Amino acid sequence: MSSYYPKSYVDIIPEGHNNSIRWNAGHILVGWDNTMFPAVNEQRKIPLSYHLLFPSGSNPGDWKEQPPSMNKLINHLEEQPFRIEQACSGHLNDPLKESFLGMKTLGDMVVFHMIHENLHMGLIKSMKQILIDK
Repeated sequence: MSSYYPKSYVDIIPEGHNNSIRWNAGHILVGWDNTMFPAVNEQRKIPLSYHLLFPSGSNPGDWKEQPPSMNKLINHLEEQPFRIEQACSGHLNDPLKESFLGMKTLGDMVVFHMIHENLHMGLIKSMKQILIDK
């Protein structure tokens, strides 16, 4: 997958966009990690530094440290569905300890994250078309 995103393009923020390809990939990873594992009483699976680099409202211009490579992010993204499935299997109808954006069950949260991920994948595709596929 990383061959689709040449290293020289992953940190460019194209006109009309707020963040880069790398930021969107990290944000997808953090969104799932930040909510799914704590909801089933498990520790987050990715480093805390990722949560500080890619939260909602952040921007690559704010980074004070080197972000993980795209290869590292992609590896985490490829592993994450298996970790989520393992942690959440049999719990999708379980109520959340506290409501998450109006959602009440773990399954509701999964649907939200699928839509959220799709939104960011669309942004990545748009950036790829602007920067690489010209």
